[in-house]
Amino acid sequence: MDGRVFPLLVVLACAVLPPGALAADAAPAAAASAAQPSWTNARHAFTVQLIQLSPDSVRAFYENMGYPSKAIDAIARVCVFGTSIRNNAKVPITYDVAAWKAVTPDGKGHPLITKTQWLHRWQPLGVRSDWSVLPAQQTLQPGDWAQGFTTVDLPRGARFKLIFFWREHGTQHQATLAGPQCAGATPDQP
Repeated sequence: MDGRVFPLLVVLACAVLPPGALAADAAPAAAASAAQPSWTNARHAFTVQLIQLSPDSVRAFYENMGYPSKAIDAIARVCVFGTSIRNNAKVPITYDVAAWKAVTPDGKGHPLITKTQWLHRWQPLGVRSDWSVLPAQQTLQPGDWAQGFTTVDLPRGARFKLIFFWREHGTQHQATLAGPQCAGATPDQP
């Protein structure tokens, strides 16, 4: 594992994830912690968990990492989740965040903003690399897991269902994670 990734994992585990959040037998439901609701789909070989992050938490994280203020403003304006994924299959699994969609109650699909897209947006601001956003595409070996942020451009407080895809044995699979909600606005933010 790249040495730069470990600090993110520590930050996510200590500051974002509620106790027991990575338990393999977690059921799809909102977490008991009202401060950091989470949603998990652990019914398939590919497990996905989203943990709601407030704009203030996102700002604090990127400020601590020394990102330029315009880059911080850009990511703090969208819906951000701490995301944990895991391959529980006995074979490699691949995924592509660009194929995932957040579907709002009106039936409209909203693409997630990938790491590649963030780097393209941030490059003019001097950000050349990033390890905080979930890799856009990856192959996970059996038992492998990854963490990072996933983002979608939705209004504060918006609810959606995440439609996510992965490939296993060359076959594409699809699952739904129902109920995620973007963090609400704080009184001094839009």
